[in-house]
Formats: sequence, C-alpha cells, structure tokens
Amino acid sequence: MDVPPLVTDRLDGESVRTQVDLGGEDAVFVTPSRTLVYRAEGLLSDESVSAYPHDVERIDAVSGRRKKTIELTYVDTAGKFTVPEDRADAVIAPLLEGVLAVTGVTDPDEGVRQAFRFSELTLVVTDARVLKHVGGAVWDDDFAAYDFEGVTDLDTEEGSVATQLVLEAGGRPQRIKLPSEEAASVVHAVESALLTFHDVDAIPDLRDDETEETPDTEEVDSDEFGDSDIDPLVDEPDPGASHPAIDRVADDDGSPESQESDTTTDAESDAASVHERLASLEAAVERQTELLERQQETIETLVDELRRGR
Repeated sequence: MDVPPLVTDRLDGESVRTQVDLGGEDAVFVTPSRTLVYRAEGLLSDESVSAYPHDVERIDAVSGRRKKTIELTYVDTAGKFTVPEDRADAVIAPLLEGVLAVTGVTDPDEGVRQAFRFSELTLVVTDARVLKHVGGAVWDDDFAAYDFEGVTDLDTEEGSVATQLVLEAGGRPQRIKLPSEEAASVVHAVESALLTFHDVDAIPDLRDDETEETPDTEEVDSDEFGDSDIDPLVDEPDPGASHPAIDRVADDDGSPESQESDTTTDAESDAASVHERLASLEAAVERQTELLERQQETIETLVDELRRGR
C-alpha cells in the first residue's frame, strides 16, 4: 500500500525502511528512529498515527487470543500497540533493528537479518554478530553479543529435546541452546551471515586463517653437536671418542628419560579418565535439564489453559 498522507506528515524528513501490512488499511511504518502505527478511519474511530521512538529501555510482547501487544518501556514513560498474532514477527524484527541502532548496540549501517523468539530466549542475527537475550522481555539491556570478527568456527551438538549452537569465539566455545525443531533455521541464518561477513564459502575456511604452516624441515642447532669438527652426516666419528649428541641419545630403561616417559603416560591415562567422567556428568546434567524444561513447558501450558477457563 502507498504511504498515507497522514503518515507522510509525521515522517519529519525520514524515510520508511520497512512497511508491514496489518490487514485492512492499517499498517506499521518503521523509520530509523521511530515506529509509526497507522490506523485507518473506522466506524467508531478516526484515522490516526501513533509514534513510538526507538530509544527504549525494554520491549515486551504479550500474546492474546488473536493479537499480540507490543509494549515499549522508556526512561520516564511507556507505550503499547497491538498487531495481529501472525504479523507480530514481521513487526518485531524491524522494530528491534531500529532499537539496536538507536541505543548503540549495533552500527548504523548494520542490518538485522533475522530475529528468533523461543519462550524466554530471543536471538537476533545481524550482519556482524549474534545477540542473545534470555528473559521475559523480548529485549532490554541484559544481553550477550558474539561478534563475527572473533568467531572461528560454527558447529551444533544434537540432543533429544534441544540442540546447541556452538560458536568458537576467542578460542572458547559459546553454546546457545535451541529447540531442536527450530535449530535448522537458526543455524542457517547464523552460518549465512558469518560466511558473508568473512567473505568465505564454507565454515572450514574460517579455520584456515588460524592454522599456521609447520615447516617440513627443522633447523639443527649447531651446539647440538658441540664444538667438534666432525660432521655427523658425513664423517665417521672415532669409536673411542665421546660425542655429546650420541651420549644424550643413548639411555637405558632405568634412565631419567625413561622414568619421565612412564610418568607422562600415567598422567595422560589419569587425564583421559577424568575427561570420561566429566563427559558422563555433562550428559546426565543435560538429561536432567531437558526433563526440567519439559516439565516447565507443561506447567506453563496448564496455567495458560486455566487462565482461559479450559
């Protein structure tokens, strides 16, 4: 639909970045600094435009039977508007893009590729990072950011109920738990943005930059063979002579070198045993966490149905 004259009058010179049709003649128009909600003239109401600046402290999305209420909290005031449930995601994504830019979370030219909402987890995939927010709100200041600049690998870990997205950042794995049925969409969005940011064709290409080539040959320290004029690769040493390099290599089973080797083997065996026990504990914790999440989902469903009188 065309931009209504009443909306044009309220743009104040800004351009419309995103327009979302809400059904009928109602629509949402998102500019860099504000979200404008247009309501067409009806039997009981006049044509109107409400403006919601993007310098918010918090965004909430409250679901109703057929509509979702988007609540915006500011430093000294608040505002809210409703949209059809099936259009809520289309409105929230550009709204978040504007909020993140105005509040300085993202760069001015950094676009939001996709926003995901799973229960109390919100993920926003931008051109340069993944933003993670956990809580009842869709967004507030309590979030984690994983910048693509420092990401060197992307992987997933499958579970029976949840799938973990694993980002290797700064040499450490950063895990984000996702519903298994939705994981593929998130992974695709993150992978596409990550590859575009680094201008590579596949995830293994990210690791190439981190891999240093090992030289085929090693330089031999001249002191290894002492001050002798004998070239160990050409000349034959005097059988009766003492040679520092040969003396160091020739050791028996009772030598300090052999004892050190045995100690190293025992330490490696102990480390492997510890790793196996840790892996077993992690698997048990994962199973318990999944059971608790399923119980929480069941409780939330029952509470919701009780509220609706079912």
